[in-house]
Amino acid sequence: MQEARLSVRRCDALVIGCGVMGSSVSYNLASRGLRVVNVERFRVNHELGSSHGRTRIIRLAYYEDERYVPMLRRAFEAWREVERKSGAQLLRMTGGLMMGREEGELVGGVLRTARAHGLEHHVLSAREAEERFEAFTLSEEFVAVHEESAGMLFAEESVRAFVGLAREAGCDFVQSAQVTGWKAGPEGVEVEAGGERFLADRVVSCAGPWTGQLFPGVLPLKCERQVPLWFSSLGDGAFGPDRMPVFIMEEEPGRFFYGLPEVGHGVKVARTHEGDIVEPDRVNREVASEDTAPVEAFVARRLKKLGREPIASTTCLYSNTPDFNFAIGPHPKEGRVLVVSACSGHGFKFASVIGEIVSDMVTGKKNEFDVSWLGPERFNQKPNPG
Repeated sequence: MQEARLSVRRCDALVIGCGVMGSSVSYNLASRGLRVVNVERFRVNHELGSSHGRTRIIRLAYYEDERYVPMLRRAFEAWREVERKSGAQLLRMTGGLMMGREEGELVGGVLRTARAHGLEHHVLSAREAEERFEAFTLSEEFVAVHEESAGMLFAEESVRAFVGLAREAGCDFVQSAQVTGWKAGPEGVEVEAGGERFLADRVVSCAGPWTGQLFPGVLPLKCERQVPLWFSSLGDGAFGPDRMPVFIMEEEPGRFFYGLPEVGHGVKVARTHEGDIVEPDRVNREVASEDTAPVEAFVARRLKKLGREPIASTTCLYSNTPDFNFAIGPHPKEGRVLVVSACSGHGFKFASVIGEIVSDMVTGKKNEFDVSWLGPERFNQKPNPG
């Protein structure tokens, strides 16, 4: 007896993953009239990947690379448009404070980007920063760069907004559907997921930490375990969003901490990078003292009015490329498959604009942003056969 073949569901575009990137891409494609299916390995707003954690920073004077600034300008506009269409508050402006030594990677990079793009900013001495923003305690040799064009995004609400708008536009969401295989043929790209077969004209992978499993050898990714913590503000208004900006501090060369103000969950504080390299399906989700101790010590030094012990925690994953920039572009052997969103820990804020950019790629529309420097082919890796 021959094994019965699964029936095939046709679509114009199949999106793998429903984190913030996958949900944004799904919304943008569906809103253009394409038949879109989104397949998610777990469920919407699960806590095993990279799109949870209550709040995320958005900022314009980008120290990482000034080439991101044009995309960020549009990202702010696009987030506001998604807010209007969904009726949800997704973005709250708080201003941003970048602190460290003037010659350091953070402050030096922020100043170069701000000056190159004519971004409004103010340089404060350590004492001036402490007087204006009483939440912080700085070393005497530090300076702070304040910019108004920064704030916070509400993470889970953002994903829900994209999903809701995508559904309204006709996108079909299939949850608890792990992709178990794909192959390209003359009629399209066939994907097996959750016991179903899908045949799509184009496939967009927003699989984050699981990208390496789907496309071995295409991207040299390292998945890094991160542990954000929340601390009690003890009712001190200095930590509210009207008085405390989002912040990043380079306390020592190459050692960064970041935080976001109290909006009902406590003050969020975490290290960035310095986490263990892990396999995405074998992550220790237990938070131990070795995870919390460095952040607790930072809070004791720099945010002295906060409670000393965390009141909440979570684990999440960074999907790091070797140069810590994004990966957006076609699979090196199959142009109908786009690989998107190896965001190296700083991509959430870009989701609103990357959804537009990727939709332009899928539909063949010319895009105003040059993302050629983010293409996966820059790593010159040869994918494994098969």
